[in-house]
Amino acid sequence: MQGTVYAALALLVLIAVLSGCTGVPGLEATEEFNRTVTVEPGSELVVINRNGGVNVDVREGDTVTVSAVKRTVYGQGELDKVRIEVAEGDPLRVETVHTGVNPQVSVDYTIHLPPSVVLQRIESSNGPIDLSGARVNGTELRTSNGPVLVDGAPGGDLAAASSNGRVEVRGAEGYVMATTSNGAVTVEDCGGILGVRTSNGPISAEVPAVRGDVTISSSNAPITLRLAESLDARVVATTSNGRIAAHDLPLQLDESSGTRVFGTLGDGGPTITVTTSNGGIELTRL
Repeated sequence: MQGTVYAALALLVLIAVLSGCTGVPGLEATEEFNRTVTVEPGSELVVINRNGGVNVDVREGDTVTVSAVKRTVYGQGELDKVRIEVAEGDPLRVETVHTGVNPQVSVDYTIHLPPSVVLQRIESSNGPIDLSGARVNGTELRTSNGPVLVDGAPGGDLAAASSNGRVEVRGAEGYVMATTSNGAVTVEDCGGILGVRTSNGPISAEVPAVRGDVTISSSNAPITLRLAESLDARVVATTSNGRIAAHDLPLQLDESSGTRVFGTLGDGGPTITVTTSNGGIELTRL
């Protein structure tokens, strides 16, 4: 009798799984999305994703191509709770829309832009953002859990942020703000620095120019800065547990100790404040 009961229970579980019960994970189910939209030169793009990655690059032409893959291990019913909307206009808006409560679905986007289209904003709550060659102008890239990687960004200023992941920005023509709460930050070959911050990770940054006061800080890791010889700025560097070194830099020192360096580059000007609570600071010439 007991064996019969166990067999019946096992059969009920099997039926639930095969019928796509969303409470029991199974094989991954996917659904693809593809859309091509003709756009005007100079128009803008906004991408809002809820859970997943966004990859944007550049291709010649006058169309934006949006490809996406929805994924879940909880069956077709979960996929049906998520739709992808492409709203034509300026800006063109690509958005992941949840039509059900807390769907267990991720969406990964690959988007190809014409060189003349300006990427205005990308948001994702859980996934990487990868940008290669897209035009920016006051652009915001933000994810809550994943890296933000930029390799080439002609145009204007750029802000790249993650709450848990590394941030790497290379080849941005404008000024850069790069922040994360848990990860390394690297900024190279940019037009200037607006600020660099992380709460737990090393910083490596080139500082060719600043427009005003700038803060570069980490709470638990070393900082390496390469500053342009042509900068006119004040430099204030402090660490609570580490050493500060300035190499081959025309820095007129007002104060220099193991953990504090105050000085002037060129004719002085905006203040570049460099701080870490547990790590060394290295200042060198760009």
